[in-house]
Amino acid sequence: MISDKKGLEHLSLLLIAKKVKHIVFSPGSRNAPLIATFPRYSEFTCYSIVDERSAAFFALGLAQKTGETVVLSCTSGSALLNYAPALAEAYYQKIPLLVLSADRPENMIDRGDGQTIRQQNVYANYIRKSIQLPEETQTEEQLFEYQQLALEAIVATQFPCKGPAHINIPFSEPIYNQKEKEFPTIIPINSPINQANLLEGEYKNLAETWSSSRKTMILIGQQKPNAELNELLEILNQDPSIIILSETTSNVASSGFINSIDKTLATIEASDLDLFLPDLLITINSAIVSKKIKAFLRSKKAYDHWHIDLSNEVLDTYFHLTRTIPEDAVKFLKRITPLLQAQPSNFKVQWLKQKVIANARHDQFLKNTSFSDLKIVNTIIQQLPKTSNVHFANSTPVRYSQLFDIDTSLVVDSNRGTSGIDGSISTAVGAAFTAKEITTIITGDLSFFYDSNALWNHYVSPNLRIIVINNSGGNIFRFIDGPSELPELETFFETKHSRKAKSLAEEAGLDYFSASNLDETEAILNLFFEKSKRAKLIEIFTPNVESAETLKSYFKFLQKG
Repeated sequence: MISDKKGLEHLSLLLIAKKVKHIVFSPGSRNAPLIATFPRYSEFTCYSIVDERSAAFFALGLAQKTGETVVLSCTSGSALLNYAPALAEAYYQKIPLLVLSADRPENMIDRGDGQTIRQQNVYANYIRKSIQLPEETQTEEQLFEYQQLALEAIVATQFPCKGPAHINIPFSEPIYNQKEKEFPTIIPINSPINQANLLEGEYKNLAETWSSSRKTMILIGQQKPNAELNELLEILNQDPSIIILSETTSNVASSGFINSIDKTLATIEASDLDLFLPDLLITINSAIVSKKIKAFLRSKKAYDHWHIDLSNEVLDTYFHLTRTIPEDAVKFLKRITPLLQAQPSNFKVQWLKQKVIANARHDQFLKNTSFSDLKIVNTIIQQLPKTSNVHFANSTPVRYSQLFDIDTSLVVDSNRGTSGIDGSISTAVGAAFTAKEITTIITGDLSFFYDSNALWNHYVSPNLRIIVINNSGGNIFRFIDGPSELPELETFFETKHSRKAKSLAEEAGLDYFSASNLDETEAILNLFFEKSKRAKLIEIFTPNVESAETLKSYFKFLQKG
């Protein structure tokens, strides 16, 4: 038995045909027809999470880890507005989510009916496709239109690039009636194929331009591990005129790359900065954590900037964009690399010399520094189990992570699409549920408490490890320019508090540990990552004022040695 709403069986079969497996529900009444349909198909794994905001980030974690389209379904009214933060993150991070929002019939909108808002195009500014299904599906023509619209939205989550889509579905009452499955035939499904958008002659021209540059910088943004891309970058890394910059969230690494951008930039004298600017900047993927590289590349000095983006998005992050290349990065580099001519240059050598200087100063400072957030993050990163997954929450943990060498066997994730703190824990819970390996979320206290509903569900995997660095507030505001000088710092920026995570962890059935110094932290971490029957949380209490001063001192030391 399934809902008697005509069309829903067709929608189910379309989703199955497109290999959609995961559907995350939030309880409600108006979406009852969906709840009475999808769980009746064995091809779907269905979840129920009450808090819509947390549910959406949980789905984001599932999709982030699997790369597959994950469905979200909620009732009408303000419920679907709670999906907005996760959808914005998915849009900018290019993660495939599909919202199926239940709605009142069109004639009931703006009539003062309960749980009724204007739902059509509600996510207009951060959605790849938004459609409303027709309620009337009595004729073959109406049913064909219903299926065609639904299929367009499903496909839009994966093609030509991944991202979120929204299907709004109006339902008239009664909404709880059921019928037997009819096993109808659905419309033909043709899978679109990404074709190369550049002609052979264009590759030749681009290769000539690239080869004329003696200072080429390739900057890699956030992405999933990509062995093929890493191999191509290693080939390009042999060219002395090319320097490759990456971050922890880039999931690429090599001894010949600059993998700690802020650390290296901090050692360059202001008078020498122009020597390190490129003649040609090539960017792959968009989300970059480092504010220092953004400020550096926004220099007034002229250079060319090519951004490789299959969606052909015009993303002028550094105010020098000269060309968007509508190609998959691997495909583009495969075709252009054999055409390149290496140039004599000391560009790479200059950068790598600074990397050596930065690493030496970094090690010297860490050796002598006292207990602080910086010291704790260093300790945690050294203890992370190989071949595991790690999420760095916003905003300080992901910034701290950029200062350290991360083991290349780790898969690093972070919500850097919009960089909000609102769903970091829920995302990690979703990712951990679908991953076989240990998944660790490293978070600050505000991010953890803000998203504590992430633990209010039945899907908290025993493989989940939560590390809360509790410095009693938003410590980032003590070391960024501006807030630390204002009298409102503690009340309105840092939001100082005395909350602890122990009761939340125990209520959710997690094993709880705490530490207040380096020795306690190291002792607990030695056992923390061992397999267990329950998820684990360690809360590390660190000094807020001292931690901020330590980070400021760190960067001063990098500058002067």
